[in-house]
Amino acid sequence: MNYYYAEELMEVIVSALLSTVPSMLFGIVSYVLTALALYTIAKRRGIHNPWLAWIPVLNCWLIGSISDQYQYVVRGKNCSKRKYLLVLNLIATVLSVVLVVQIITMVVSLIAAVGSTQQELNSSLLGYAMGIEGAVLLLVGIVIAYAVIYFIALYDIYKSMDPANSVLFLVLSILVSVTQPFFLFFNRNKELGMPPRKQNPAFAPQQTPPSQEPWEQDHKDYL
Repeated sequence: MNYYYAEELMEVIVSALLSTVPSMLFGIVSYVLTALALYTIAKRRGIHNPWLAWIPVLNCWLIGSISDQYQYVVRGKNCSKRKYLLVLNLIATVLSVVLVVQIITMVVSLIAAVGSTQQELNSSLLGYAMGIEGAVLLLVGIVIAYAVIYFIALYDIYKSMDPANSVLFLVLSILVSVTQPFFLFFNRNKELGMPPRKQNPAFAPQQTPPSQEPWEQDHKDYL
């Protein structure tokens, strides 16, 4: 009998692993492709700290910076999407941790309260439920705000690379999120939406080299 249950348990574990491993592998591939794409774009366009592309949470600053740079050099607008994305991402991360702690605390408290009266249990459960509900509602609002700004920034990135297909890329990225890393990666070397690069004229070694491209200069408005 014990052997039968052990065999069933092993089947459940193997099945869970088989369904989880492919998702984990795809998640790793998506992360690497996105990081490589953002790093390549940021480095080529002279954006500070392109290595942020490899750091979870902080990589949203780079996404916002690429978008802000595009708005600055193409339309002359000073934007701060990088700041909004970073702040909202940090708040969402903190709220997620708080929510997990609240749930764990509630479970531990309920286990410790076994044997208490039903009224005491209900009162304790109500208090925790209200706290968790408030955190969830706040987290949902933060996530929605982040998603809106993120997709606006993503649209700017697509438009800076390939304006003709930017709307298609954005729609597919929203509806089929798995396509986003591939759009970024395979278009990372395109600059069809950026101002044309200057031709470097010949100059003698003692002369001053040509000025940098607009997006390679230290404009504090978007860096």
